[in-house]
Amino acid sequence: MLLTSQTKGKVPMMQRFGENKRLSGILMLVFLCLSSLVIAATAFAAESDKPPFFKAAYQGKTVYVLGSIHIGKADFYPLPLQIEQAFVDSEALVIEADVTKANVQQLLQQYGFATANKQSDLNQRYPMFCAKNQTMCDGLKPLATWLQANQIGVARFASLGFSPEAGVDVTFVARDLSKPLLELESVQFQFDLISSFSDKTQQQLLDEAINATDEDMLALINAWRSGDHKAIADIMEDQAEDSDELLDKLLWQRNHTMSKRIFDILAESDYQTLFVVVGAGHVVGQQTVPQLLQQAGATVIDCWDKQCD
Repeated sequence: MLLTSQTKGKVPMMQRFGENKRLSGILMLVFLCLSSLVIAATAFAAESDKPPFFKAAYQGKTVYVLGSIHIGKADFYPLPLQIEQAFVDSEALVIEADVTKANVQQLLQQYGFATANKQSDLNQRYPMFCAKNQTMCDGLKPLATWLQANQIGVARFASLGFSPEAGVDVTFVARDLSKPLLELESVQFQFDLISSFSDKTQQQLLDEAINATDEDMLALINAWRSGDHKAIADIMEDQAEDSDELLDKLLWQRNHTMSKRIFDILAESDYQTLFVVVGAGHVVGQQTVPQLLQQAGATVIDCWDKQCD
């Protein structure tokens, strides 16, 4: 999980897509599903780029839903024309959590530090990694395990050329500051959620942040850019039996509350067109936001199956 660029320099996370799919499912699930906890481009996206993108119609109003990734690089943008045009046509941007409404430093102080008896000695547990990253390991010792995983993950993605500052949600927020910005959750909620995970789950996140290969990390990026829904869903759901805490609390419960919030925004505002950006984990697999919108009465189409203009 990563803090957005609006919390520049604060914290992140990453995921493995390789041989240890149990851990990869856990880590990538967080990475694809928490926006405020992931701490303008001129190149053009590849013609093959088709990140998950949907259009929902409900009672004369339109909701575009883009499955995002919370890190990026210059060659992600502009995104495909259908997505860029939908953003221009929308009257409001809706994201998971707006960090400008939160005191992030206070939240980090509240949730980000381990108690004395739970501090993880990275040097002892990961001697090979710390031998190459001694300053980082020493500096991370006081932090909660989930935050250690985030810091290490963002550093590793940075070494591959990706940054939270170029994340999809952050990029759209910065693109038009005059467009109304709404949130589906809150930063406080997301901090509370990730810190509530069991010690075992948090340790798995840390193990994965350190042990994932560069190839695994790049495979995630490629799956998102190519719109490979199955690959993204497999990351999350193949090991559901072993990660019920994450799948239920991080994904499915939130999908229901996010979908309800979208309908609430439509009912409570005069906006005719919304552009919603949520982590890609919320729009592929089971109990997804598009599926729940459709079950509640919206007409939903995949914009890569049918033209969404």
